Amino acid sequence: MRRLHRIQFAKYCQRAALAAAALALASPPLSALEPETSVYERPGGHELNEFLRRLARMHADGSMSLDWRNVGPRKPGFETQIQNEVYLADMYFGIYGPFFDDVPFQIEMNWPTASQGRPQLNQLNFSYRGIDKVLLQFGKLLVPYGRYNELYRPDQFLTVTRPLLYASPDSLDLVVRLNSPRPPLSLGYTDVGARASVYPDARSAWIPDEATLFVVNGLGETNNRLRTFPNTDNLGIPGVPGNGSTIDFGHQDNNLADNNNQKTVGGRLVFSLGDLRFPWPIPEGASDLKGVNIGFSGMDGQYDLEGHLNYQMYCADWSFDYLGFDFSGEYEYAVNQFLDPLIEPDGTPADPVVQRKDFEVNRGYFVQAAVPLLRHPAVGRRLTGVLVFNQLFRRGPIQDLLLNTKIGGTVFASANGLRANPERATTRMDKYTAALNYQLTDHFTLKFDYSYWVMGHASTRSVTSLGLVDIYQSAFSVVMSF
Repeated sequence: MRRLHRIQFAKYCQRAALAAAALALASPPLSALEPETSVYERPGGHELNEFLRRLARMHADGSMSLDWRNVGPRKPGFETQIQNEVYLADMYFGIYGPFFDDVPFQIEMNWPTASQGRPQLNQLNFSYRGIDKVLLQFGKLLVPYGRYNELYRPDQFLTVTRPLLYASPDSLDLVVRLNSPRPPLSLGYTDVGARASVYPDARSAWIPDEATLFVVNGLGETNNRLRTFPNTDNLGIPGVPGNGSTIDFGHQDNNLADNNNQKTVGGRLVFSLGDLRFPWPIPEGASDLKGVNIGFSGMDGQYDLEGHLNYQMYCADWSFDYLGFDFSGEYEYAVNQFLDPLIEPDGTPADPVVQRKDFEVNRGYFVQAAVPLLRHPAVGRRLTGVLVFNQLFRRGPIQDLLLNTKIGGTVFASANGLRANPERATTRMDKYTAALNYQLTDHFTLKFDYSYWVMGHASTRSVTSLGLVDIYQSAFSVVMSF
């Protein structure tokens, strides 16, 4: 019986061996077998792998500066009465890159110092680069107007304070008095719209390296009146406030919709020679470049809700770099209209309120020289010295300052008013800046500057008033970027 079981078991083993041999002959060789699939190649894994590959092409960048400033002189009544103030400024964080082929994407957030930590959308745009030497960009974008407007992050310019032409509301770059000059545009102007740029490949000095046309919503009003979207809770359009209406120079109203029908149209031409041909813009003190750069920009639009108040601005900028020595400057001319309440001969506002329309011209320039003091210090990368001279002029009607005055049923702590036939006057503000820029690493920079504002002709008030006393400031900044 046992022998029978052994014979049956032997036959079973023979059959199993024959079956295995036949299966082996029918199967492809081991080298032809597919390797074991990874987790990304399993059902649904290919899409995840493609998403991660595209995500790896995106880049994150940002900046912030920790600033200290001391303002003088210490006299009562100054709105700039700030000594030993420490604050955070110029806080940006963004992500950019070609997540889709030929379609770069950018999103950038900003934390303005005045917003007390509340973030706002600074940029959100898509570009199309499928056409050689052409850039098409749509969304909320950095408006290509002037060289300094594009150098808006603290790691891109050398000083702590900006030139008067681009003074920022987030820092004491400008001292404003009654009838004093104001910057046509503050630094880092972004807006909703589109741009088209062409970059010719010709090497002639007479052919621009960049020709740009842009259409954006344009600047708004300081009181931020908007056409609200249809809503049963708010179907009315607010009227002009009692204290009038003027342009939002500092573009502090970060709106995603326009407040009037007309759009702002502008353009920019850039001519370059040497190492400055592109990429553009090149941060100040970035490297030892050699070349000359000249740019021309302009824009025209309306800024009030009713579409009655216009503005125009034009600028020319230039820079010359030679092995770390940098000389640059910019001239700007701007004209804008505004509304002020009419003042009676006795100095009180007309009742009912009458808004008087007028215009002013703000123009000015700055020149800057940057010289490497230590090209290879014992610690760090480079120490650069900077000297800047600014002048800003205003030509317009003489406005009266109204304090704690009721206008149209509302009491305003301060407001400007115009008489029936106001005189026109020219005011001027000068600013001197001496600065040191100490670049420790690619991501860590120390800045120190001393600025002096000459206010003797900056207002139409009497010489004995505090408004004509000169202002000076010492400032120190620690800039971190990545």
